[in-house]
Amino acid sequence: MSGTDREATGALPRPGEDGAAAADRRDSRLERAIGLVLRAGVIVSTVCLAIGLLLEVAGARAASSVLLNVGLVVLLATPVGRVVTSVFEYAAAREWTFVILTLVVLGELFGSLLAAIR
Repeated sequence: MSGTDREATGALPRPGEDGAAAADRRDSRLERAIGLVLRAGVIVSTVCLAIGLLLEVAGARAASSVLLNVGLVVLLATPVGRVVTSVFEYAAAREWTFVILTLVVLGELFGSLLAAIR
């Protein structure tokens, strides 16, 4: 990885920049990525639920059932997407402690999912 690539990920301070400014830039990138995932999940879920509800009122039960289920699954999967995004962003920033901790959280989420399915 070249110096320019490291600067783009926020792993190293830019020339003339202290470590705190580099950390703020990295945190800002993480917050933007997480915000994008959360917004996308909520928007997709809302659209599916709204259209599913309209179809239910219109009497198209089969289509409405599918959309309502998709909307709920997307809504429930959105926080998992946030954790997955965090893993990739921490890895890009070479924050290995946070990568490991976030992977532990992801493992706990999947463990809970498996326990709930049984």
